[in-house]
Amino acid sequence: MESAERFVQLVNRRTAMARLDLLAALIGTSFDPAVEPGEVLNGLDRLSEMCGRSFPSVMESLFTSGRLRGNRDDYGDPRNSFLHQVIERGVGIPITLSVCAIEVGKRLGLQIDGIGLPGHFLVESGGMFGDPFNGTIHTADEVEQVWQRATGRSEPLDRRLLVPAHTRSILLRILNNLKQTLVAMDDPQPLRVLAQLRSAFPELANEAHEHARWLRHWN
Repeated sequence: MESAERFVQLVNRRTAMARLDLLAALIGTSFDPAVEPGEVLNGLDRLSEMCGRSFPSVMESLFTSGRLRGNRDDYGDPRNSFLHQVIERGVGIPITLSVCAIEVGKRLGLQIDGIGLPGHFLVESGGMFGDPFNGTIHTADEVEQVWQRATGRSEPLDRRLLVPAHTRSILLRILNNLKQTLVAMDDPQPLRVLAQLRSAFPELANEAHEHARWLRHWN
């Protein structure tokens, strides 16, 4: 079964929401069918073997060390949203780097949650906040400054946003990043895949006409 088809079948199953690693891997391998999703999960296993069983160790081993880092040179590269490419190339964007932290934590028995702030994505564990894109750890009191510095905003941060992001919202955010990039590129093949993945979400049903415009190359 192709990765995109498998993603469409799984994403609306409640039990599948526990498999952020698999679903995020399927997004990337939908665009790169030469890669098996199992290879991506094995890559996360290998990353976990490099870390101690603590949140600071995960942050240090993966991000502060530079093993995985934010892609400042080409933030809009779609490969930054493909989990296997992030692991292989060592660069990504905040949300995919955060997925690595979350899933490595899970393999080590650590609860690491994603925190989806407007314009930036962090992780949290035990009241400490990690910024995988910048490889830093912060207290709750420092998060507002981290967010303002990352986004260039000056308004106060709504503290109600500091709640764990659900798997579904993480997947949608990855797909939103890809939409922004791929629509601008206007390459028909990846847009076809993107339309298939996004059409799996009932909450995106209003995009049907937009998807048709993306697929005009295929008509």
